[in-house]
Amino acid sequence: MSNGLSMRRQSIGEALRYRGLFFSSLLVLREILRPFMYWHAWHIFQTELQQPLPEPYAKEKVDIRIYVGKENLEDIAAQISSMGNIPLADVKFQFGRGDAAAVAYVQRQAAGFMWMAFANGAELVSGVNWILLENEVLRYDSFVVPQWRGHGIHSAMNRALTEYARDRGLTRAVSAISAVNTQSLNLAKHNRNPKVMTVILIHFRGVNWTYVKTIGAPFDSRFSRSSKDLYPARKSVGAEL
Repeated sequence: MSNGLSMRRQSIGEALRYRGLFFSSLLVLREILRPFMYWHAWHIFQTELQQPLPEPYAKEKVDIRIYVGKENLEDIAAQISSMGNIPLADVKFQFGRGDAAAVAYVQRQAAGFMWMAFANGAELVSGVNWILLENEVLRYDSFVVPQWRGHGIHSAMNRALTEYARDRGLTRAVSAISAVNTQSLNLAKHNRNPKVMTVILIHFRGVNWTYVKTIGAPFDSRFSRSSKDLYPARKSVGAEL
């Protein structure tokens, strides 16, 4: 019981440290409302890979290794699963469809990972799937272990995967960052990546209905919906502010 309470206190402390009081309060409110409604909000960014890439600002020496799907990756799949506390089957699925994972090592220990997808179908959230245009890639699901957060590890993984895509002739990378993820938003600002749209989804559980709102571009310019996973939603408003 005391261990569980200690972990909850640690999680609250990390949220306040990295997100601040305002965004931490929003997350608490979202959890309180979860039985009745649940919301997601993302900013969508893009990176032109032919432009000069900003240098990473990691405070430690970081070794980045990139692992590509359809290789014999049982050990690294298990490592990513354990590090991020995600199902091993999900990791194997992502490797199996050809995704690449950048894994960061600090002092010879795994410190984080970031994924890159090269084809349509990766999920933003259940029932909402990315549409990639020609010569585009998707950076997604970045994770840094608590011990190394705040040390710029994310910037090193971001740079490594961006170089990996550019060296293979791809010209643009897109990504989604939660509107309450202040650290990742700061990285996008540091890299001067333009924000191309914002996506907001609010699911009302009692009536099984999802409201979809986009700002900056139409929803279907970047995403598609699966009716079996996402309840019917209002048509996105496009560029309406």
